[in-house]
Amino acid sequence: MTRGNIELSNINRYNDGFEIPETKLNTTIKKATDKWLKKLEEFDGQFPGTMSKDDKYVLGENNSWTQGMHTGSALLAYELTENEKFLEYAKQHIESYYRRYENKVDMWCHDVGFAFSPSVIALYKLTGDEAMKELALKAADHFRTYIYSEKGGFILRSYTRKDVPDGCRTMMDTLMNIPLLFWAYEQTGEERYVEAAKSQLAITEKCLIREDGSSFHHYQFDVETHAPIRGLTFQGHADDSCWARGHSWGVYGFPVAYTYTKDETLLPLHRDISYFMLNHMPETFVPYYDYDFVEECNEAHDSSSALISACGLLEACKYLDESSEEYKIYKTAANKMVNGVIDHCMDYENKDFDGLVNWVTCSAPHNLCIDGCTSYGDYFLLEALVRLKKLDWERYW
Repeated sequence: MTRGNIELSNINRYNDGFEIPETKLNTTIKKATDKWLKKLEEFDGQFPGTMSKDDKYVLGENNSWTQGMHTGSALLAYELTENEKFLEYAKQHIESYYRRYENKVDMWCHDVGFAFSPSVIALYKLTGDEAMKELALKAADHFRTYIYSEKGGFILRSYTRKDVPDGCRTMMDTLMNIPLLFWAYEQTGEERYVEAAKSQLAITEKCLIREDGSSFHHYQFDVETHAPIRGLTFQGHADDSCWARGHSWGVYGFPVAYTYTKDETLLPLHRDISYFMLNHMPETFVPYYDYDFVEECNEAHDSSSALISACGLLEACKYLDESSEEYKIYKTAANKMVNGVIDHCMDYENKDFDGLVNWVTCSAPHNLCIDGCTSYGDYFLLEALVRLKKLDWERYW
């Protein structure tokens, strides 16, 4: 499949060098972290559920894919403010990750990296606590041993849909889970980790990324042979459309994979999926939940897609020449997407919602969390702000 052939149809939107003014960035950081400190005191060490209900979080245990990002959001707030209260809040969660691993709570799926990378690995990187390293390695071992298909060479998924066979699919989300395997290889030197991660990358490129730079959400394989069958989606508009958040995992996941592998073939691949996204960006710079929708319409937005993608573009800028056109486009686009979220999704004064951003849509086809808030929306807002404020920030993934 030829890569690196997607052109920007609207390059003038992305070559003006726009950056968020320093005063606006600082004001946004203070606004978000001040709110988050109050909210974390209310949460008292509990975890928000996967999505809000009527703009409010239902609090509970560490038991889903989003919980790692809740812990991570406290760590990001700590890095932005140096307020020890945020770090202490994250440390309150440590025992819950031990319980989660020991009891294998939501560990039989593709989301293990989401749970452990921005939380346990992040705590290890920030504090040097060797116990966090050992716990994360145990999670990585479980992930590699039980969730990776040796026959198919891909990470299995966990969700079901009535019209397709269960248990033999992979998905775009997995690109942000395999950094757990890359990290485990760096720590141990065990080839089985990096081999699985690289195989997942190859399957994703081959099966989930289309010729035009768009992506499927899931890809179905034959249950017996693990041969590829077809692409599909669960949370997007249609099987042949491009679900915005699923696509954003690629916009971020491929640059992260490149930093581990230095595989040059990933660069044109990443450019294609990034340019597809930018060619389908609405005027607000906050995508609708699916890239089938570009013009102003009544469809739901998804601010988390903008924030995840902005983080991916800023990550990609690290290995590009600052004088290159691609660098300028990525950096401008990332700033405009974060700025769009600031302008449209952080109206704390006039809308009462528990999260740091609204306009997050979990699943429009299932009418789940439309224009709500989620832990991943909170997390990626703070990560984007950290990236814009601290160019040398060491990512958690």
